[in-house]
Amino acid sequence: MHEASLVQGLLDMTIKAVNDHNVAHPESRVSHIVEIQCELGLLACVEAQTLTACFELLAEGTLAEGAKLTLATAPLACRCTQCGHEFSLTQRHFVCPSCGGENIHFNGGHGMTLMALHVASEEPDHD
Repeated sequence: MHEASLVQGLLDMTIKAVNDHNVAHPESRVSHIVEIQCELGLLACVEAQTLTACFELLAEGTLAEGAKLTLATAPLACRCTQCGHEFSLTQRHFVCPSCGGENIHFNGGHGMTLMALHVASEEPDHD
């Protein structure tokens, strides 16, 4: 199950970003991560439910415990080699919408990209 290693890498990256922020900006420390937004490539071969379950499990005891993991599918840029039409796919239906050709050229679509990190700040002391 490679979802667990993807989630661990995502958590390592986001927690490091929060810790780096807290060191650089002690006056506006982040207390925890609220939401992590990611895009999955159309060809990422990642099960979203498994990824979310791994996230909930691996986030326990970290700054991301209780955070929401939001996943979206990134459009896959394609070009039909028959008619030259350029288009984007958001579903795994590899047919040119212009000519119906099935000889589609594309690059990428295999990764996961961190799009946004939403955090909560520590409440300042009001003495």
